[in-house]
Order: sequence, then structure tokens, then C-alpha cells
Amino acid sequence: MHNLRIQNEQQVYARIMDIRLKLETTPEFTESPIFVEQFELVDNNPSEYYTISAFLDLFEYVFYLKKMYMIEDVIWNRWVTESIMNIPKFKTVRNNTKQSHPDEEFRRFIDSTIK
Repeated sequence: MHNLRIQNEQQVYARIMDIRLKLETTPEFTESPIFVEQFELVDNNPSEYYTISAFLDLFEYVFYLKKMYMIEDVIWNRWVTESIMNIPKFKTVRNNTKQSHPDEEFRRFIDSTIK
């Protein structure tokens, strides 16, 4: 039953991400003063910003799956050792949006991967 719940969560997560990416590419989002400020973090490139934001959300979801013992250590270690968080634009976006990830444990973990 637990695995069924996780599969349902994964399906819901995938659907939410799909809808989110479609909505965030509309003019209402890309022309919003709030988002224009965020786009400045990545040289005014909305696509880059959304790619980085989506990756951060995905990383948080993988972190959650690891906490639920749904990801093997070998896969988790690959995610961690290949930390993309040291790419300057990823680091910049993350540092300016970390409050959008409320899980304090996740935020501490990400901080620990940044050099």
C-alpha cells in the first residue's frame, strides 16, 4: 500500500510540474515584475530560470524520496556527488529563492553541497 501511495505522489508531482512549467511561460508570468526581478539572476533568460527552479524542485523531491527510503544509496550518491549546485547560476537562483523550499533539513543539505 505504501508503494502505491508513493507512485500516486509521483504521478501528482509530475502533473503539477507539467502544469507549472506551462503556466510559467505565459506572458502573465514572464512579464510580471516579481518574475522579471528573478530573471535578472540569470541574465534575463526566463527559460534558464525555470530550468533551474524545476531542477531545485526535482532535487527536493528526490531528497524526500531518499528520506522515505524509496531511492537506493547508489542513485542518491550520484545525485549528491554530481551536485549541480556549484554552477554559478544555480547557486545564485538557489540563494535568492531558498525560502520557497520550507523543509529546513533540505535547505541545510543544499547549503552543505555548495562550495
